[in-house]
Amino acid sequence: MSGNGGVGPGGLGITVLGIAVAALTAHRSPLAAQGAPAPLILTLPVSVRAAGLGGEGTALSGDASSTFINPAGLATIRNIAIEGAVQRYPDGSLEGFAAGGFRLFQFDLGGGVHYLRFSDTSAVKDNLQWTASGVYRFGLLALGSTLRYVSLEDSAGQVRRSATTDAGLGIHVFDLFTLAFAIRNLGSWKVTGGPLSLPVSKHAAFAFNWVDPQETARLLTTLEVVWADRARRRTVIGLEAGAVVGAVGIVGRAGYGAPPEGAGQKKFSFGGGLVLSRFNIDYAWQRRTKLGREVHRLGLRLTL
Repeated sequence: MSGNGGVGPGGLGITVLGIAVAALTAHRSPLAAQGAPAPLILTLPVSVRAAGLGGEGTALSGDASSTFINPAGLATIRNIAIEGAVQRYPDGSLEGFAAGGFRLFQFDLGGGVHYLRFSDTSAVKDNLQWTASGVYRFGLLALGSTLRYVSLEDSAGQVRRSATTDAGLGIHVFDLFTLAFAIRNLGSWKVTGGPLSLPVSKHAAFAFNWVDPQETARLLTTLEVVWADRARRRTVIGLEAGAVVGAVGIVGRAGYGAPPEGAGQKKFSFGGGLVLSRFNIDYAWQRRTKLGREVHRLGLRLTL
């Protein structure tokens, strides 16, 4: 509390977070119609770093992939951030994404594209999503929003296109602690073709650095709770640990928690990363997914 009895920045952030949770918990997507297909791409962990931490990444910040996960995570980008990944699944499906973000005064803007091409034997040809995000940060608090375009094309060439929005809130306490909340698919509408099922999901998460990430040792823990329409509540925990000497280092990651409904993933995931100053090479391994077993993910991150 401040000396005059007002609410300080931390108290304000927690108050806003509580109001957001209460207001958004009852929301339902108008496009979650029975019989409408649900794009598999929305259940995949876009960020390779997040994939190694259990598949969720709402409290991770400073990475360009936040445009897909929680727009408020873009708020800690100092100048620019670029990220991308590609992987081939055992069944022959291909997945890739690219994202970027940059700071403009007190705003951070970002966007990305995420594409999944299924094998020739699949009834679905591909899934695609585009995002455009903006976030405003004042003090410890960051508020952001994302416009998301999603499409699904089947093997007969019929395309369903829809649009939706995400909202995110983050409380960033320097580089040590982040408390975050995001709601995905908040309001959605058909663009062309038939409807798509875009279930609303609510995410509450925090990330805590046990040591100063600017020093040699690295030790980060994450915890995320997910409430999704027509699905059980999920809890995911993650650990990232390693060491960086000068501009070179290595980190390992592990995650445990229930995967999204329909993803076909195991609860355990592992990963790691090579740190080369501002450039990161990320790796993640998943024992099983809906597109095959023994999936290896490789991604690149650059922050300036």
